[in-house]
Amino acid sequence: SSTGAGLLTPNRQDDCGRLFTTAANSPYTNAPQVIYVSFVVNFTNLPTANGAYFAMFKYGLATSTTYEGRLWALTGNPAQTTNNFTALPNTFRLGVSAGVSGVSSVQPSKVFPADLALNTPYQVVLGWDPVTLDALTVWVNPISSGDPSVTSGDSYSGTTANIADDFAFRQASGLGGFLTVSNLVVATTFAEAVTNVLATNAVAPTVIFQPVGTTNFVGASVNLTALAAGQGQGSLTYQWFKGTAPYTNPNGNTNVLNIASAATTDSGSFTLVVTTPYGLSATSSVAKVLISSAPVPPQFVVQPASTNVFTGQSILLSTTVISPGNVSYTWYSNNVVVSSSQSPAAGQVDSGDTSTLELDSLQLNNSATYKVAITNDIVVNGVVSTNAVLTVHNPSTVSIAYLRSLVDTNNGYGASPSIPYQVTGTVTTFTNITTGNTASYYLQDGTAGINIFITGGSSFRPAQGDVVTFVGVLSSFTSGLELYADSADNLYPYTSYTDTGVTNALPAPIAISFDVTNNANIPNVNFTIAGSLVKLSDVYFGTNSGMVLSNTVNNTVSVTNSSGKHFNLFFSFLDQDTAGQTLPAYAYNVTGVMYGINTNFSVAVTRFADINSTVPPPVPIPLSLSHAAGVLTFNWTDASFNLQAATNVAGPYTTITGAAPGFTTNTTSGKAMFFRLSHP
Repeated sequence: SSTGAGLLTPNRQDDCGRLFTTAANSPYTNAPQVIYVSFVVNFTNLPTANGAYFAMFKYGLATSTTYEGRLWALTGNPAQTTNNFTALPNTFRLGVSAGVSGVSSVQPSKVFPADLALNTPYQVVLGWDPVTLDALTVWVNPISSGDPSVTSGDSYSGTTANIADDFAFRQASGLGGFLTVSNLVVATTFAEAVTNVLATNAVAPTVIFQPVGTTNFVGASVNLTALAAGQGQGSLTYQWFKGTAPYTNPNGNTNVLNIASAATTDSGSFTLVVTTPYGLSATSSVAKVLISSAPVPPQFVVQPASTNVFTGQSILLSTTVISPGNVSYTWYSNNVVVSSSQSPAAGQVDSGDTSTLELDSLQLNNSATYKVAITNDIVVNGVVSTNAVLTVHNPSTVSIAYLRSLVDTNNGYGASPSIPYQVTGTVTTFTNITTGNTASYYLQDGTAGINIFITGGSSFRPAQGDVVTFVGVLSSFTSGLELYADSADNLYPYTSYTDTGVTNALPAPIAISFDVTNNANIPNVNFTIAGSLVKLSDVYFGTNSGMVLSNTVNNTVSVTNSSGKHFNLFFSFLDQDTAGQTLPAYAYNVTGVMYGINTNFSVAVTRFADINSTVPPPVPIPLSLSHAAGVLTFNWTDASFNLQAATNVAGPYTTITGAAPGFTTNTTSGKAMFFRLSHP
């Protein structure tokens, strides 16, 4: 289709049709008249229960949505009033409607009474009669118009003359299934349309689904089913045989054989012969039925298994059983029947009357011993499974350094989501450094630092210095090792994040050199320094001096020290404290988080005040003395300072050659001496 703005892009729901002419009320349909179409349809996937229409007659131009008759595909919904049938497993049916309002607009009014199979071509003929019926009729695999068909029980109620101007197909998302259509013919008579479908009546039927044998016990209900496709689909005849003798089907002429209360004499080899109205037939494969007079209880093939989970997780306890007849299940928790009265908040979501028991949002008090009792409709006494012990744990409380010890050195020091861990630490970043409604901050305890990332954490916006308790799974991203949490995530419902309301002073930053990430030191950086507050000293911004930090894109800025060694600073455009600020030419030190993983590191600065361009005040270097057995021992903290001596407090002072921290001298001379430290 097209408009003045250009071609429209089709999608799954667009009609794919053809006008009978280029204008309404064409000579071909210049008055209400019967129109027939025929085509071959092949479904590769089942439609949904309610289905959807996939072919239609329409009135008006290509943009019209005035439907005059629609063809539906569906698997059946007994709860509805008009298409209340139940198709065999893996089959579907076709239905028709003509009305445009009320219940007919959402479901067909009549359904063709034959189950159809996937991956099987069916010849379909549609007849639209606006002359006497205002209704749509459908045939499946017909030879003549006298073959079985169904006509829509609702009438088209359009306000214009019922003139069909086009016929179209569609494959709407509500249909569920996928289909192919071929050999489309539009005609004004049934005979002209149908010749393109089947031109001969010499085609034998095909058994598509073969009957499957069964073993059961006296008194049980036994069903054998098959499915065939052939000419005159609605008038195929079905004859069941036991051995070579015809077997009377209580259901009559149908592809479903039901033995309501089986006896041992019903044991045997069954086949189904399917015949078309033209006398051509096909015989199914043999289905062996064995009816035993010795009732037995059900047996467990797979017992429910013990398991360990974390709080907030969900589990499915299950069992597999072999048994004749119908099996019933009763689950127990600590010998108490699991019933539907239990609240989902307590971990219970189903009534425990199937082979599986689903337990959601588990808490510590859901730890229990579970078992299931099974019985069938053949015997009175059942069988009880072995015990399955469910143990619910809180996530382990660990240090961040422990988490860093778990990374895979063979995978770039990364990690994959695993079991949950709980850590508590201080938020070291000033702002959220990710986009959207997610949250990304850095957390540091007394051992190490780590990124904490939350999907859907729009309400989590802790202040720098807040103490946070975080439950997450270990993961990794380009920003580094992280704990991932999302309590709304079905995969990780047991994760959580809590701002405790307590505020701590930030940890002292770790002084790092510009070559801290040299190859020999990479393991140390990944295991201990990454994710922690760090400080670079003697920082030159070079060509980046005067740069205004962006508020639309992240900035990675290369800096150097006096020796020309390089390192990177990272600025998030989301950080309103740094965005729009102008970088200086020089900083005595820069503080931020060691941001990254493996070898891709930078210092993430989230507060502009952490770029210190102010001359730091001089800090005295303490000189300590100790005296023992006439020997003085000198110690100081910075080896770059020289030890000097004088006989007068005012000097002059002379540097003691070779003196280093731990220097000793003998004091037996008795002379008064004065000492000081001096930086060259």
